Amino acid sequence: MSDDKKSPTYNHTEIHHKIEASPKAPGIKAAFRFNHASSPWVRGISSGLSSSLPILIGILFGHLQYGLIASIGGFTYLYTKDEPYAQRAVKLFLALLGVTLCFTLGSLFADVAWMKTILFGVIGAVSVYVFGALKIPGPSAMFFVLSFAVSTSIPAPNLQAVFLHAGLVFLGGTLSWCISMSGWLINPRGPETAAVAKAYRQLASFVGSLGTESFHAEQHKTVVELRAAETAMKQAKINRKKSSFAHRLFLLNQKAEGLFIFVMAAANDFNPAVSKKAQAVIETFASEMATLKKHKKIRDVREEIEELSIKEELRTLLLDVNDVLQMKELKETEYIQFSQGSVKTRLKAAFHKRSYVLKNALRYGIIMIIAAAVAYTTNIPRSYWIPLTCAGVMLGATVRATVQRGIQRSVGTILGILIGTGILMLEPTGIVIALIVFVLQSTIEIVIVKNYALGTLFITPNALLIAESGHPDKAISYFTSARVIDIVIGSVIGVVGTVLIFKRASSLRLPYLLGDVIRKEGQFLEMLSTEQDEERIKRERNKLQGELVNLRALYDNVIGEYSKTAVKLEGLWPAVVATQQLGYMLLASFEGYELSETEKRELKETFAQLAAAAEQKRAPKLSSVPSLKRYPIIEGEITALYESLQVEI
Repeated sequence: MSDDKKSPTYNHTEIHHKIEASPKAPGIKAAFRFNHASSPWVRGISSGLSSSLPILIGILFGHLQYGLIASIGGFTYLYTKDEPYAQRAVKLFLALLGVTLCFTLGSLFADVAWMKTILFGVIGAVSVYVFGALKIPGPSAMFFVLSFAVSTSIPAPNLQAVFLHAGLVFLGGTLSWCISMSGWLINPRGPETAAVAKAYRQLASFVGSLGTESFHAEQHKTVVELRAAETAMKQAKINRKKSSFAHRLFLLNQKAEGLFIFVMAAANDFNPAVSKKAQAVIETFASEMATLKKHKKIRDVREEIEELSIKEELRTLLLDVNDVLQMKELKETEYIQFSQGSVKTRLKAAFHKRSYVLKNALRYGIIMIIAAAVAYTTNIPRSYWIPLTCAGVMLGATVRATVQRGIQRSVGTILGILIGTGILMLEPTGIVIALIVFVLQSTIEIVIVKNYALGTLFITPNALLIAESGHPDKAISYFTSARVIDIVIGSVIGVVGTVLIFKRASSLRLPYLLGDVIRKEGQFLEMLSTEQDEERIKRERNKLQGELVNLRALYDNVIGEYSKTAVKLEGLWPAVVATQQLGYMLLASFEGYELSETEKRELKETFAQLAAAAEQKRAPKLSSVPSLKRYPIIEGEITALYESLQVEI
């Protein structure tokens, strides 16, 4: 490897960090706790426009019903996140096609109960699998299911009407696509700039956590944000040769990755005072990047950096970041890349018998079929609200989260019925309907980040206003007589089904994933001592760092399960932390290790025993770990992992 691509090796002194207590799943009270998230006003207003403008256009052309149908396509906007516009354009278009297809299927099979029942399950399972495998944040299956459900109640007397309605949904979704993409006209690099700024903000928290109990938690969060920033840069399809700003952003992202490596390497060089000063410098970078413009320079913090008592390599890297922000030219340096792999690779990787994503998708589909079967074997008016409620409840990330969602959905929606009843009693018509939909949909997006139950106060009246405004003679009777029953039945099915089906999916998988990651760490360490193919090392590096992130995510799912096994597995928390720490140390090593054949053989056996111990939930059958005199820090991390596994689960 050329000199300009090398990263410094660790000073071989042992790094000690306190291990924080195992995270605990929130209790039932958390269902009514308000989050301190900032209100997304732009998203709220944009969402309101996406749902209400199609209704307004329909009214202006004298076709309220057509406008209401088109507004269903407006739910496409809710799949908008902070991804770069190039990626957003593709993702939202695919979501638009999905919503339109689901609406079409609902119209085609509106009178075939058994087919509707199966399609509820298929739509739910496929959506959850794709969103889970690709790790796409957002409402997942919810609005695909909603589109399908609502369409089953909208009369379409013939095939021509079916495709007319589908076309209206597509047009409504196209309008929401335009609204979502409108920010590109003002700040085309806004999302990826925000992603890089967020990575620096998290790096600052990581630096501030050195030597504290929150170190490992902040370390994990930092890797997640670095992956997100790296992904955003790739999704943005930046051409650095044609855009100086794009090249500047690329360098900032690259230096963020380098900063993580150097902070890991120089952790012992920080005392609390220096740590806070370095944190302040990086926070300055982050705050200025958040509003970075093409020709904007930031305040020069060179003097503050030069005063820091840190390793010279780390000082140089901070100065490099400062110079990039000062619009100075810098030589590129290769650091660890936190990529996620192609779409095809991730979809394929999640399809195996131990896959939590696959099991979660199957569980979702099965329970949706049960909910739909219950709905269509009763005489409840608009019974599709049973599987629709169930769909929303089951989007909780864990079993506990699903129970909380059931409570939130039930309480919030029942109170929302009062709001909806009041609205329908006023018998709104024309532009008033469009205005009410705008207010309700905007309010949902603004308040739901604070509390899901609060958001559901407005979800029910909004959805029912759209679905039932075409039936003014029946709306109130349907609303008051059926909604509470639908909500309770749907919530109960969602909660009970989630608790009973695959209730220990994460608990059963955790020991095996932990063992697998440990085994891969041993293989990666051996590769660093023998492999010369840099591309292969890079591929394996990306795989390992992805598994480390998945390991922590899976542990969080475990503590969200209601089972004795989950409680026992909390004893593996120190091993999870130690495995992540060792893995990140290895990932930050760009130079190969010089290991003797004896050391390689002993390490191979050691990692095999440690992996087996994790999988079998027992103490390792080892008296000690091999001595690595030239690499004591790696020996120390392996020893820490060995000691963390001295438990019987």
